[in-house]
Amino acid sequence: MSIARKDKILLFLQTNQTATVKELSDLCDVSEVTIRQDLDRLEEEGLLVRTRGGAALSDRANRELTFSTRDRLNADAKRRIGEKAASLVVSGDSFIVDASTTALYVVRALLKRSDLTDLTLITNGINTALELVNRPDITTILTGGMLRMTAISLTGSIAWDVLSKLNASKGFFGTRGISVDAGLTDVNMLEANVKKAMIERCQEVIAVADSSKFGEVSLVSYAPIERVNKWITDDSVLPEMLEALRARGVEVMIA
Repeated sequence: MSIARKDKILLFLQTNQTATVKELSDLCDVSEVTIRQDLDRLEEEGLLVRTRGGAALSDRANRELTFSTRDRLNADAKRRIGEKAASLVVSGDSFIVDASTTALYVVRALLKRSDLTDLTLITNGINTALELVNRPDITTILTGGMLRMTAISLTGSIAWDVLSKLNASKGFFGTRGISVDAGLTDVNMLEANVKKAMIERCQEVIAVADSSKFGEVSLVSYAPIERVNKWITDDSVLPEMLEALRARGVEVMIA
């Protein structure tokens, strides 16, 4: 089973919740027999649940979608959030960007700006660093650490040690969940610990996440809501979300 076909299937299920064998066969341009074999294998991995004539996404898949699949989810909202976030960067900034896919859109938007000078970007995201290989005018610091394959990120004590020596004016953080009580949360403890170390080095913490993340609580909290200065989100955010966060001092910016 190819990685590309696996990503197509999981992305379709993430978007549509369920799928028939015929839909996936047409999507992947392979036979229905091949798709059934693919679905059987993905069910064995715990990434989906077989249904009559098709499949549905499992809870585990929401935690373990590959980086490339997550990068394409809600791409339009992430693009707008990224552009709004990039507009906050000014010349002379030293800023942190985590390894999330939404934060990657911040960097992509930043690369379109030609008015900035003397920037230093700090990240634990390998894909984020790769976006900057042709921009020698932006000083890029990669934290180092242990490679976490699902997020293509660097975690562990090496990353913490590097971060302890650095200071940043701003930090942009994607999140699996944002809530008044739990703050910013992530599904992985290693990732959350690096984000926590990053936040300790930031003067201003900016959450970048679409409105579907509000009210969601994942395994590990890495920042209380009081530590978040701004939340940049899409225009589907509900009024009660805005009121709840603004009451706790969070500035909500709509992209």
